[in-house]
Amino acid sequence: MTCPKCGYVRQAADQTAANECPQCGVIYAKYVQYLADREPRQQQAAVAEERAAPGWLNGFRGMLLHRPDNVATLLPIYGLLYIAFLAWGVRLIAYDPIDGEIGSSFLHQINLPFHEFGHVLFRPFGEWMMFLGGSLFQCLWPLILCGVFLLRERQPFSASLCLWWAGENLLDVAPYIGDARAMDLPLIGEMSEEDAETRFMRHDWHNILQEIGKLEWDHRLAHLAHFLGAAVMVVAWVWGGLWLWRCYRIKELPPA
Repeated sequence: MTCPKCGYVRQAADQTAANECPQCGVIYAKYVQYLADREPRQQQAAVAEERAAPGWLNGFRGMLLHRPDNVATLLPIYGLLYIAFLAWGVRLIAYDPIDGEIGSSFLHQINLPFHEFGHVLFRPFGEWMMFLGGSLFQCLWPLILCGVFLLRERQPFSASLCLWWAGENLLDVAPYIGDARAMDLPLIGEMSEEDAETRFMRHDWHNILQEIGKLEWDHRLAHLAHFLGAAVMVVAWVWGGLWLWRCYRIKELPPA
């Protein structure tokens, strides 16, 4: 007999009663019943806590922490994804916001098409907005996906990963901002030294900050973008973690 509380394996030489653990003294049947009764009580407490909240808060929390029908089978996969994105995000946040090291991440290549499309999308609003549109749409696109997953698909965990991606894009933009004066980072389409010599005409953040007379702010704004990106990723981690914990606590209840 193995004790359900301390894990002690009963030996033939033990002198205590057959239904009692020699090591911790617990009565096996009573402790098993206690475990069986505890989980429903925890589930009932969680439901009561939700019902006690104000209506608007309950609705907002219900939207952010909604449990899809297939959550029981996918919860282990979500847990592994959460750990992976947590570890990955910590590494990305550790990059220096000025030296452009984050450009070595494969996500940088994924972000680039959205950046370039942003220039096209915002071109009708003038040259300054065209330059800003690349970085702007690069960060907006994950937020759009976040809204789709949250409001239409009702998949909060997927929405939290999109929010994480939005934060990562802010980290990705930071070195470009910090390069506004030096213009050392190579740009797409530079095939020769002549192309590099005309970089000042195509460097987004050089033109953005020069137009408003704030080129000297490049490093400060880069650090700010990096900080905001890290903060957004932390919010995404907290959101995803709370969702996972809630689903784990009340996974036996019928879907909300």
